[in-house]
Amino acid sequence: MISTKTLWRVITTALIVLTVAGCNDVLRQFITPVPSPGGDPAALSHAVVLSTNPSGNGSDLHIDVSGDSVAGVVTVGPQPVFLGKSTNQVFVLNGDNTVTQYFALNVLGAQSPSVVTLPSGTVAEGGGFSNSGNFYVANGAGSDVSVIQASVNAVTGTVAVGTRPVAVAGNNSSNKIYVVNHDSNDVTAISTTDNAVVATIPMGAGANPIWGVMAPDGVHVFIVNSGDGISAGSVSVIDTLLDKVIATIPVGVSPNYAVFESKLQRLYVSNTGSSTISVIKANGTDLANGILPTKIADIKIAGNAVSVAALSDGTRVYAALGGCPTGTNHTNIVQNVASCAGNQVSVIDAAALVEKGTIQVGAGAVSIDAASDASRVYVVGANAGNVSIIRTADDTVLATIPAPQQNLSCSNPASCPAGVTQIPFMVRVFP
Repeated sequence: MISTKTLWRVITTALIVLTVAGCNDVLRQFITPVPSPGGDPAALSHAVVLSTNPSGNGSDLHIDVSGDSVAGVVTVGPQPVFLGKSTNQVFVLNGDNTVTQYFALNVLGAQSPSVVTLPSGTVAEGGGFSNSGNFYVANGAGSDVSVIQASVNAVTGTVAVGTRPVAVAGNNSSNKIYVVNHDSNDVTAISTTDNAVVATIPMGAGANPIWGVMAPDGVHVFIVNSGDGISAGSVSVIDTLLDKVIATIPVGVSPNYAVFESKLQRLYVSNTGSSTISVIKANGTDLANGILPTKIADIKIAGNAVSVAALSDGTRVYAALGGCPTGTNHTNIVQNVASCAGNQVSVIDAAALVEKGTIQVGAGAVSIDAASDASRVYVVGANAGNVSIIRTADDTVLATIPAPQQNLSCSNPASCPAGVTQIPFMVRVFP
């Protein structure tokens, strides 16, 4: 038989347990679990710098955007001329009729770059990708583009286009690509479904188109017409539904390159002969009511720009003032680079549409690109043999990274020729 004292002990213990449990039910909603420490939250991104080599293979120098450090060096083919990109792959057009292809962010992985051989007689001058991931190489020595099918890493066919194709505009939002034909002054529209030509779009006599950019939504393509090198060049705006030019906009002298900035929906055009950046407003287009893309400014800058980049937040634009000969573009930059002595980057306020200052970088500032998070800008100093990393928070040079050695097999710096480096000339940020 249980004593009264023992019974009261049992009852008291039970009451205490119930009270604590009830309190926990009340308090549980205020308890926030603390997660365990994780890795670097920054998204993986690389600035890839292409260098040529007069006496051997070129290279891609990969810079980790979040770490401001070298992530690796990839050997490419001899005398590379162009750095192309798709969503996740690098395509380097080499001078020996080959294309070096690999996944951009897997430099330290087990992959080996693929080498794709182009059809005999091809002289690659530019290229671009389609919504299927295929890459199209413009044959500047003829009238066709080679189709590199991403799934097999090989050329699976060619498509006849205009005379001397030099650039390809396309992206993931469109089922067409647009081939810029310099010598026939037209643009070829190709369906990416079956690689059939669906239209040939004239740019006009003497237009000399040199570059093309497709808007991110795929609705418009902007063709940069370099013109005669004396009077103003122009930008032709193609409606991709109609496959016709809906506007032709005068810009500066000898324009060579353009980038589309998505936040403000503007096209920024570098003009190699007039020390200006032309700005085209592309939002609010309403073809039915006659509202078309239009130029809103020719921004005066401190020198002739060879390349231009815009921050994704829409606040600033940066232009590489390489001091190159008028008419320098992606098809002749390797030949002209020795004449490019400019060592400044122009910083442009996108709201006020004025140059707010310049930043000194390496000599031969011929190519520039911005990180997708708007935190960094990368500028190639071709004659300095380096790339400058600009921190956009204060527009200062955070670091300068040299190009690789001329001989990529020279792994011991002590035995490598002093001061002999490859010649960097193009930078693109992935993704």
